[in-house]
Amino acid sequence: MRDVQSVPDTCRNMFDMSIQEVNGKGPKKRKKSLEQICDNEGHRSELIEDAKKEDAKKEDESSSAKNGAGPRVEGVELLHWRDMPQHLQFNPYVLTGYRPLQSWSGCIGSLFYFHNETINILTHGVSLVFMIAVLPGLLPWSGGGGGAGAWFLSLCHLLGALAPWCGSFLYHLFMNHTQGASLYHRLLQLDMLGIWVSQSIGAIPMVTATVYCAPTLLRYTALAIYCLGSLLGLYKAMRAWSPWERRLCFAAPFCMRLLLAGARAARLGGGDPHAILHVFLQDAVSLGGGVIGALHIPEKWFPGSVDCCLNSHNIMHVLVVLAVYSMHQVTTKDLAWMSSVDCRAPLRQL
Repeated sequence: MRDVQSVPDTCRNMFDMSIQEVNGKGPKKRKKSLEQICDNEGHRSELIEDAKKEDAKKEDESSSAKNGAGPRVEGVELLHWRDMPQHLQFNPYVLTGYRPLQSWSGCIGSLFYFHNETINILTHGVSLVFMIAVLPGLLPWSGGGGGAGAWFLSLCHLLGALAPWCGSFLYHLFMNHTQGASLYHRLLQLDMLGIWVSQSIGAIPMVTATVYCAPTLLRYTALAIYCLGSLLGLYKAMRAWSPWERRLCFAAPFCMRLLLAGARAARLGGGDPHAILHVFLQDAVSLGGGVIGALHIPEKWFPGSVDCCLNSHNIMHVLVVLAVYSMHQVTTKDLAWMSSVDCRAPLRQL
């Protein structure tokens, strides 16, 4: 028996109009069941209630999105900065688009949907594939008669060009792994190791070309000082925790490269004179990218507006690509110069 309060008004009216039929005195031609009609009316009311609940659910989702909850992509709900563990809260101005903690397969699966690390992963991943496929064929391994020296310098350049992409790609891809802060810091050290290889070993051809025609003692002393400064930078890089510490750990080899670049500009050092612009650009562009990354520009000015694209780390990655291009230009020109130079001529005539 239905509760009277739950019966729709239409059904009540039909009951009132058909009291004679209920008492057995109504027309015999009326065949439709009042109970069936009331069931139809009740079903219609249930559909209306379901529609209202669905609308309320959509409003709640819209409200949560406005309050910072991330969208759901490929079955993964992207998170807000405040929902992330402390070791992943390194940029307070990038507010949304964070991947949750994931397994190895989940991290690899994040390659196929868009989040706030996608640009960082792709810029270095694509560069890595391109360098592996193209760069070895562009280097003068024989050096036009340069022998083992040209082969070694070409290898240094190849390692310097590949290393930053490898470390950074792995760091950004697996930084949100469920193993947490311990794995994150190991990945960060791997990233720093790749940068160190690029900054130190990758610049050895330029350093060698600059002192190529210097007296033997001076040449090997300069190379030894550069190597010691680079090793000091590696030690500091493996122990650095703050963004500024990680950037300042390369100060020693950077200052020596700047000194050698000044010597080349003054024609007091060797190297292809046509490469002088790229000698300065390879370090200036890297320095600019590092400063932008440490200062969190431009997201510091527009928090939450450039979470997935055009934030400081995205800009820094693009500038690193340009810096490696300049390093490649310097290396190829200097290797060609060393294979043909006559060191008996005055430096200003080289």
